[in-house]
Amino acid sequence: MPHRPTRRPWLGRATAPLLAFLAAFAPVAASVASTDAVQPSRSAVGNYLAARHAERQRDQASAARYFEAALRGEAGNFDIEQRLHAALVAEGEFPRALAAARRIAERSPANAAAALTLAVDAVSRGEWDEAGRRLAEIPLQGVNRLLFPLLRTWAEAARGNAAALDAMKPIADMAELRGIVDFHSALVSALLGRHDDAEAAFRRVTGAEGATTPRVAEAFAAFLLARGRDAEARAMLDAAAARDRDSLAFAMLRAQVEPGGRRLVATDARAGFAAALFDVATVLRGEGDGALSMPYARLATVLAPTDAGALLLVGDVLDQQKRHADAIAAFGRIEPSSPLAWPARLRVADSLRQLDRIDEAMELLETMAAERPERIDALATKAGILRGKERFAEAAPVYDRAIARVASPERRHWTLFFSRGIAFERSDQWPRAEADFRKALELQPEQPDVMNYLAYSWVDKGFPEHYDLALRMLERAVELRPQSGHIIDSLAWALYKLGRHAEAVPLLERAVEILPQEAVILDHLGDAYWKVGRRNEARFQWQRALGAKPEADLKPVLERKLREGLDAVEREKPRGG
Repeated sequence: MPHRPTRRPWLGRATAPLLAFLAAFAPVAASVASTDAVQPSRSAVGNYLAARHAERQRDQASAARYFEAALRGEAGNFDIEQRLHAALVAEGEFPRALAAARRIAERSPANAAAALTLAVDAVSRGEWDEAGRRLAEIPLQGVNRLLFPLLRTWAEAARGNAAALDAMKPIADMAELRGIVDFHSALVSALLGRHDDAEAAFRRVTGAEGATTPRVAEAFAAFLLARGRDAEARAMLDAAAARDRDSLAFAMLRAQVEPGGRRLVATDARAGFAAALFDVATVLRGEGDGALSMPYARLATVLAPTDAGALLLVGDVLDQQKRHADAIAAFGRIEPSSPLAWPARLRVADSLRQLDRIDEAMELLETMAAERPERIDALATKAGILRGKERFAEAAPVYDRAIARVASPERRHWTLFFSRGIAFERSDQWPRAEADFRKALELQPEQPDVMNYLAYSWVDKGFPEHYDLALRMLERAVELRPQSGHIIDSLAWALYKLGRHAEAVPLLERAVEILPQEAVILDHLGDAYWKVGRRNEARFQWQRALGAKPEADLKPVLERKLREGLDAVEREKPRGG
């Protein structure tokens, strides 16, 4: 069965994976969705239970409201205070979170979450001595092993301590944090006037080949500009843009280093402190639905309200938690001049799709496509949304427009042709679909998803002249993706269609082990069992398929197989996969 690929807007290059750290804000717990805005009750226990439920639903605003109500009936309850503080930080309610942090610190000065909130407040007021005292009290445990050395480094640098970088020694030898350590070493060294050390650290971040991210490139360019090395800054950004031709960020940064452009500003201590919070949030981003990263991203925006990276992360987490309207608001706070403004707008379109506000998403993407006629991403996103809504006939011409903007297709463009091929195939335009699948394979030979879709279609649609090639392609696709239940099912179903039922059975059993709730694969296994005489097992698999929420056209077929058997169904109308 061909796997229907999904599309996700550009996310940028991720920070190196770390973890199994526990966050300082651990009270915030699991699940997604939204809870009803029920008013707090008079019962402290009832309010507490409602708050815990809201926590699990990621509805931090309701959780905070219920915890505050619970505290009115349970004054001084330390657990409730901590949970209230965590909810307020995660929701971005900093003034209220600060008040809660002060109450917690009075009873537990070494409480990490409260101390961090109080340190952020001190930094916002320029009180670096106070920030340093708050940070010094916290033991380096859990996520604090990463975060607090970075924050202490910036607190020391802000006070002009020439040995500020010594505070990063606890994480200096952690290989997975090498990029973060070098980046902050560069920024701190530049702040302290140690320009040779700063440049050496920037060079370590970018590596021998000079590869970089927009964030590092912006900081390095600002450093070079401050030294009067404008030509070097431009050359560095030109090289970065040449390596990543799909990125608009480098082009926008490049425009800002032109004479008369908006000059890039070097990182000061407050921005560096916020950058450390953002880096920790980025490291934690891959854990669960992003709830661990949210407090640190929110605190970063307290110190840097317009920081595009932090706002993008906040929006992404909200979007993942199905708070799409809130995500749109976060993305909307990113300044239009930011290099991340374009990907943020693509995310807004995707969030609108999630809210089923399709017309608004289409209008936004058309506006973006008109603004930058050299780019394909807005049109590709629009076509992907239409394809996701199974509006295949409408998606295909939008893909046409995107592909028309590609003067000379390169390897990276294979997904465009593959996606348009799917739109053609699903709208009964097979010759055009086949041509696009072949073009995708020309650009990206042996791409498993493309081989799977094309080969499966040849067999399923009945093109015997391609059967041998189809089997070879599917066998190769399985070699490349041995854990893909969809691709294994495709190979098995091709064998089934060719009458090689006994060979299909073990492959289908393997596919079902990988995807036990996939109705089509369960149906296929039932058919194969029937053909090899295992009738009871066939009926069992068809029954499982019925319970796995089959598509509307498959359900009556399954019901009839259970009543009359496969032979009766095939006599009336032979069915493809």
